[in-house]
Amino acid sequence: MTRKKLWQACFLVAALAFPATGAHADEVRVLAAGAAKHALEEIAPAFERASGHTLRAGYDTVGTQRDRVLQAAPGAVADLVVLSDAALQQLRVADRLQPRAAVGIGRVVVALAAPAGTSPLPDISDAAHLRAALQAAPSIAYADPARGATAGTHFAKVLDALDLRAELAPRLTVLPFGVDVINAVAAGKFALGVSQSSEIMAAQGVRFVGGLPAPHAQATGYGAALASGSGAAVALLEFLATPAAQSAWRASGFTAP
Repeated sequence: MTRKKLWQACFLVAALAFPATGAHADEVRVLAAGAAKHALEEIAPAFERASGHTLRAGYDTVGTQRDRVLQAAPGAVADLVVLSDAALQQLRVADRLQPRAAVGIGRVVVALAAPAGTSPLPDISDAAHLRAALQAAPSIAYADPARGATAGTHFAKVLDALDLRAELAPRLTVLPFGVDVINAVAAGKFALGVSQSSEIMAAQGVRFVGGLPAPHAQATGYGAALASGSGAAVALLEFLATPAAQSAWRASGFTAP
C-alpha cells in the first residue's frame, strides 16, 4: 500500500469514527504557517466529509499570521490558528486565543532542499561541510525574515555565524514565503532552498538535503489553537487530535511533539 493510500485509509476510519455535526454546517477560517500547508491540505477533505463543515485556510509566514491575529479583535480574522508554539504563546498572552488547550502537532527543522535532479546531494553533515556546500551553491533562496519567516530568520543568523553573508550576497535571493522558496527550487530556479522540513519533504520536484547540522540546527514546535468559540472550529481542533490527522503531520515531516 502506498503512503497516499495509507493516509486515505486512515482518514476513512477517522471519518467513520468522528461524529458528524449534521445540524449546522459552518465555515472554519484557519490561518496557518506554511510549514502546515501540505498536511492540512491532506486533512481538510476528510474533516469536511466527517463534519459537514468547510475548511478555508490561508497560509503565510508565522510572523505575518501572528500579527494578523494580534491586530484584529479576538476571533475577527480566524477561528483556528496553526502556528509555532512561540507564536501561540504570544497570542495567548495577548488574549487572542480561547482558553482551551492547543493540540500539539509536532516539530520541524530548518533544512535545505535541492531540485529533484540533483545528484549527489550536498554533504551538510557538520558545520564545515555546510559552509562548503553553501559556498559551492550557485544560487540560494530563503524566506524573508522581515515577514516573520521562521526558517528564513534562522538562516540569516547562520549566514552571519558562518561569516558568509558578504561572500554569498550576489547568490542569495529572499522570497516572501517558504512555499515560494520550495516552488522556485522545484522549478530549477535555485540550486538550494532553505525552509522547514515539512515544506520540503511533502513537496514535488525537490529533494530533501537534510536539516542544518549542529550548532546551526533549529527545531520548532507547532500547534493548533482556537481563535474563536465557533463550534466548527472546536470540531476541527478535535479532528486534528485524531490518529489519522496526527499521521498526516508525521508523513509531511513533523516529528512527534
